[in-house]
Amino acid sequence: MIYVQFYDYNLSGNLDEALGDRSVVIVDGRWAPKTIGEIAAAECRKRKYVAWRIFRGETFTRSCAPVSQLNYVHDDAPVRNPVWLSAHN
Repeated sequence: MIYVQFYDYNLSGNLDEALGDRSVVIVDGRWAPKTIGEIAAAECRKRKYVAWRIFRGETFTRSCAPVSQLNYVHDDAPVRNPVWLSAHN
């Protein structure tokens, strides 16, 4: 399973994983890595989160290591492509 985890600021002002059913998007592993990154960035903006990261694993609880860097979404700055994209084209 490949999924996107979104991030937002918690009450103390620190960046933390968002909670709830809107805080993740499961993506089709057959999609091109570039497509996954584009969908992640678009959904992050749409859901009004500040950052996103891609994870891979058997389940949510068994995906301990991210496969991309943390990507911030700002209207005034472009989203960087995750490092893993170049390795999986």
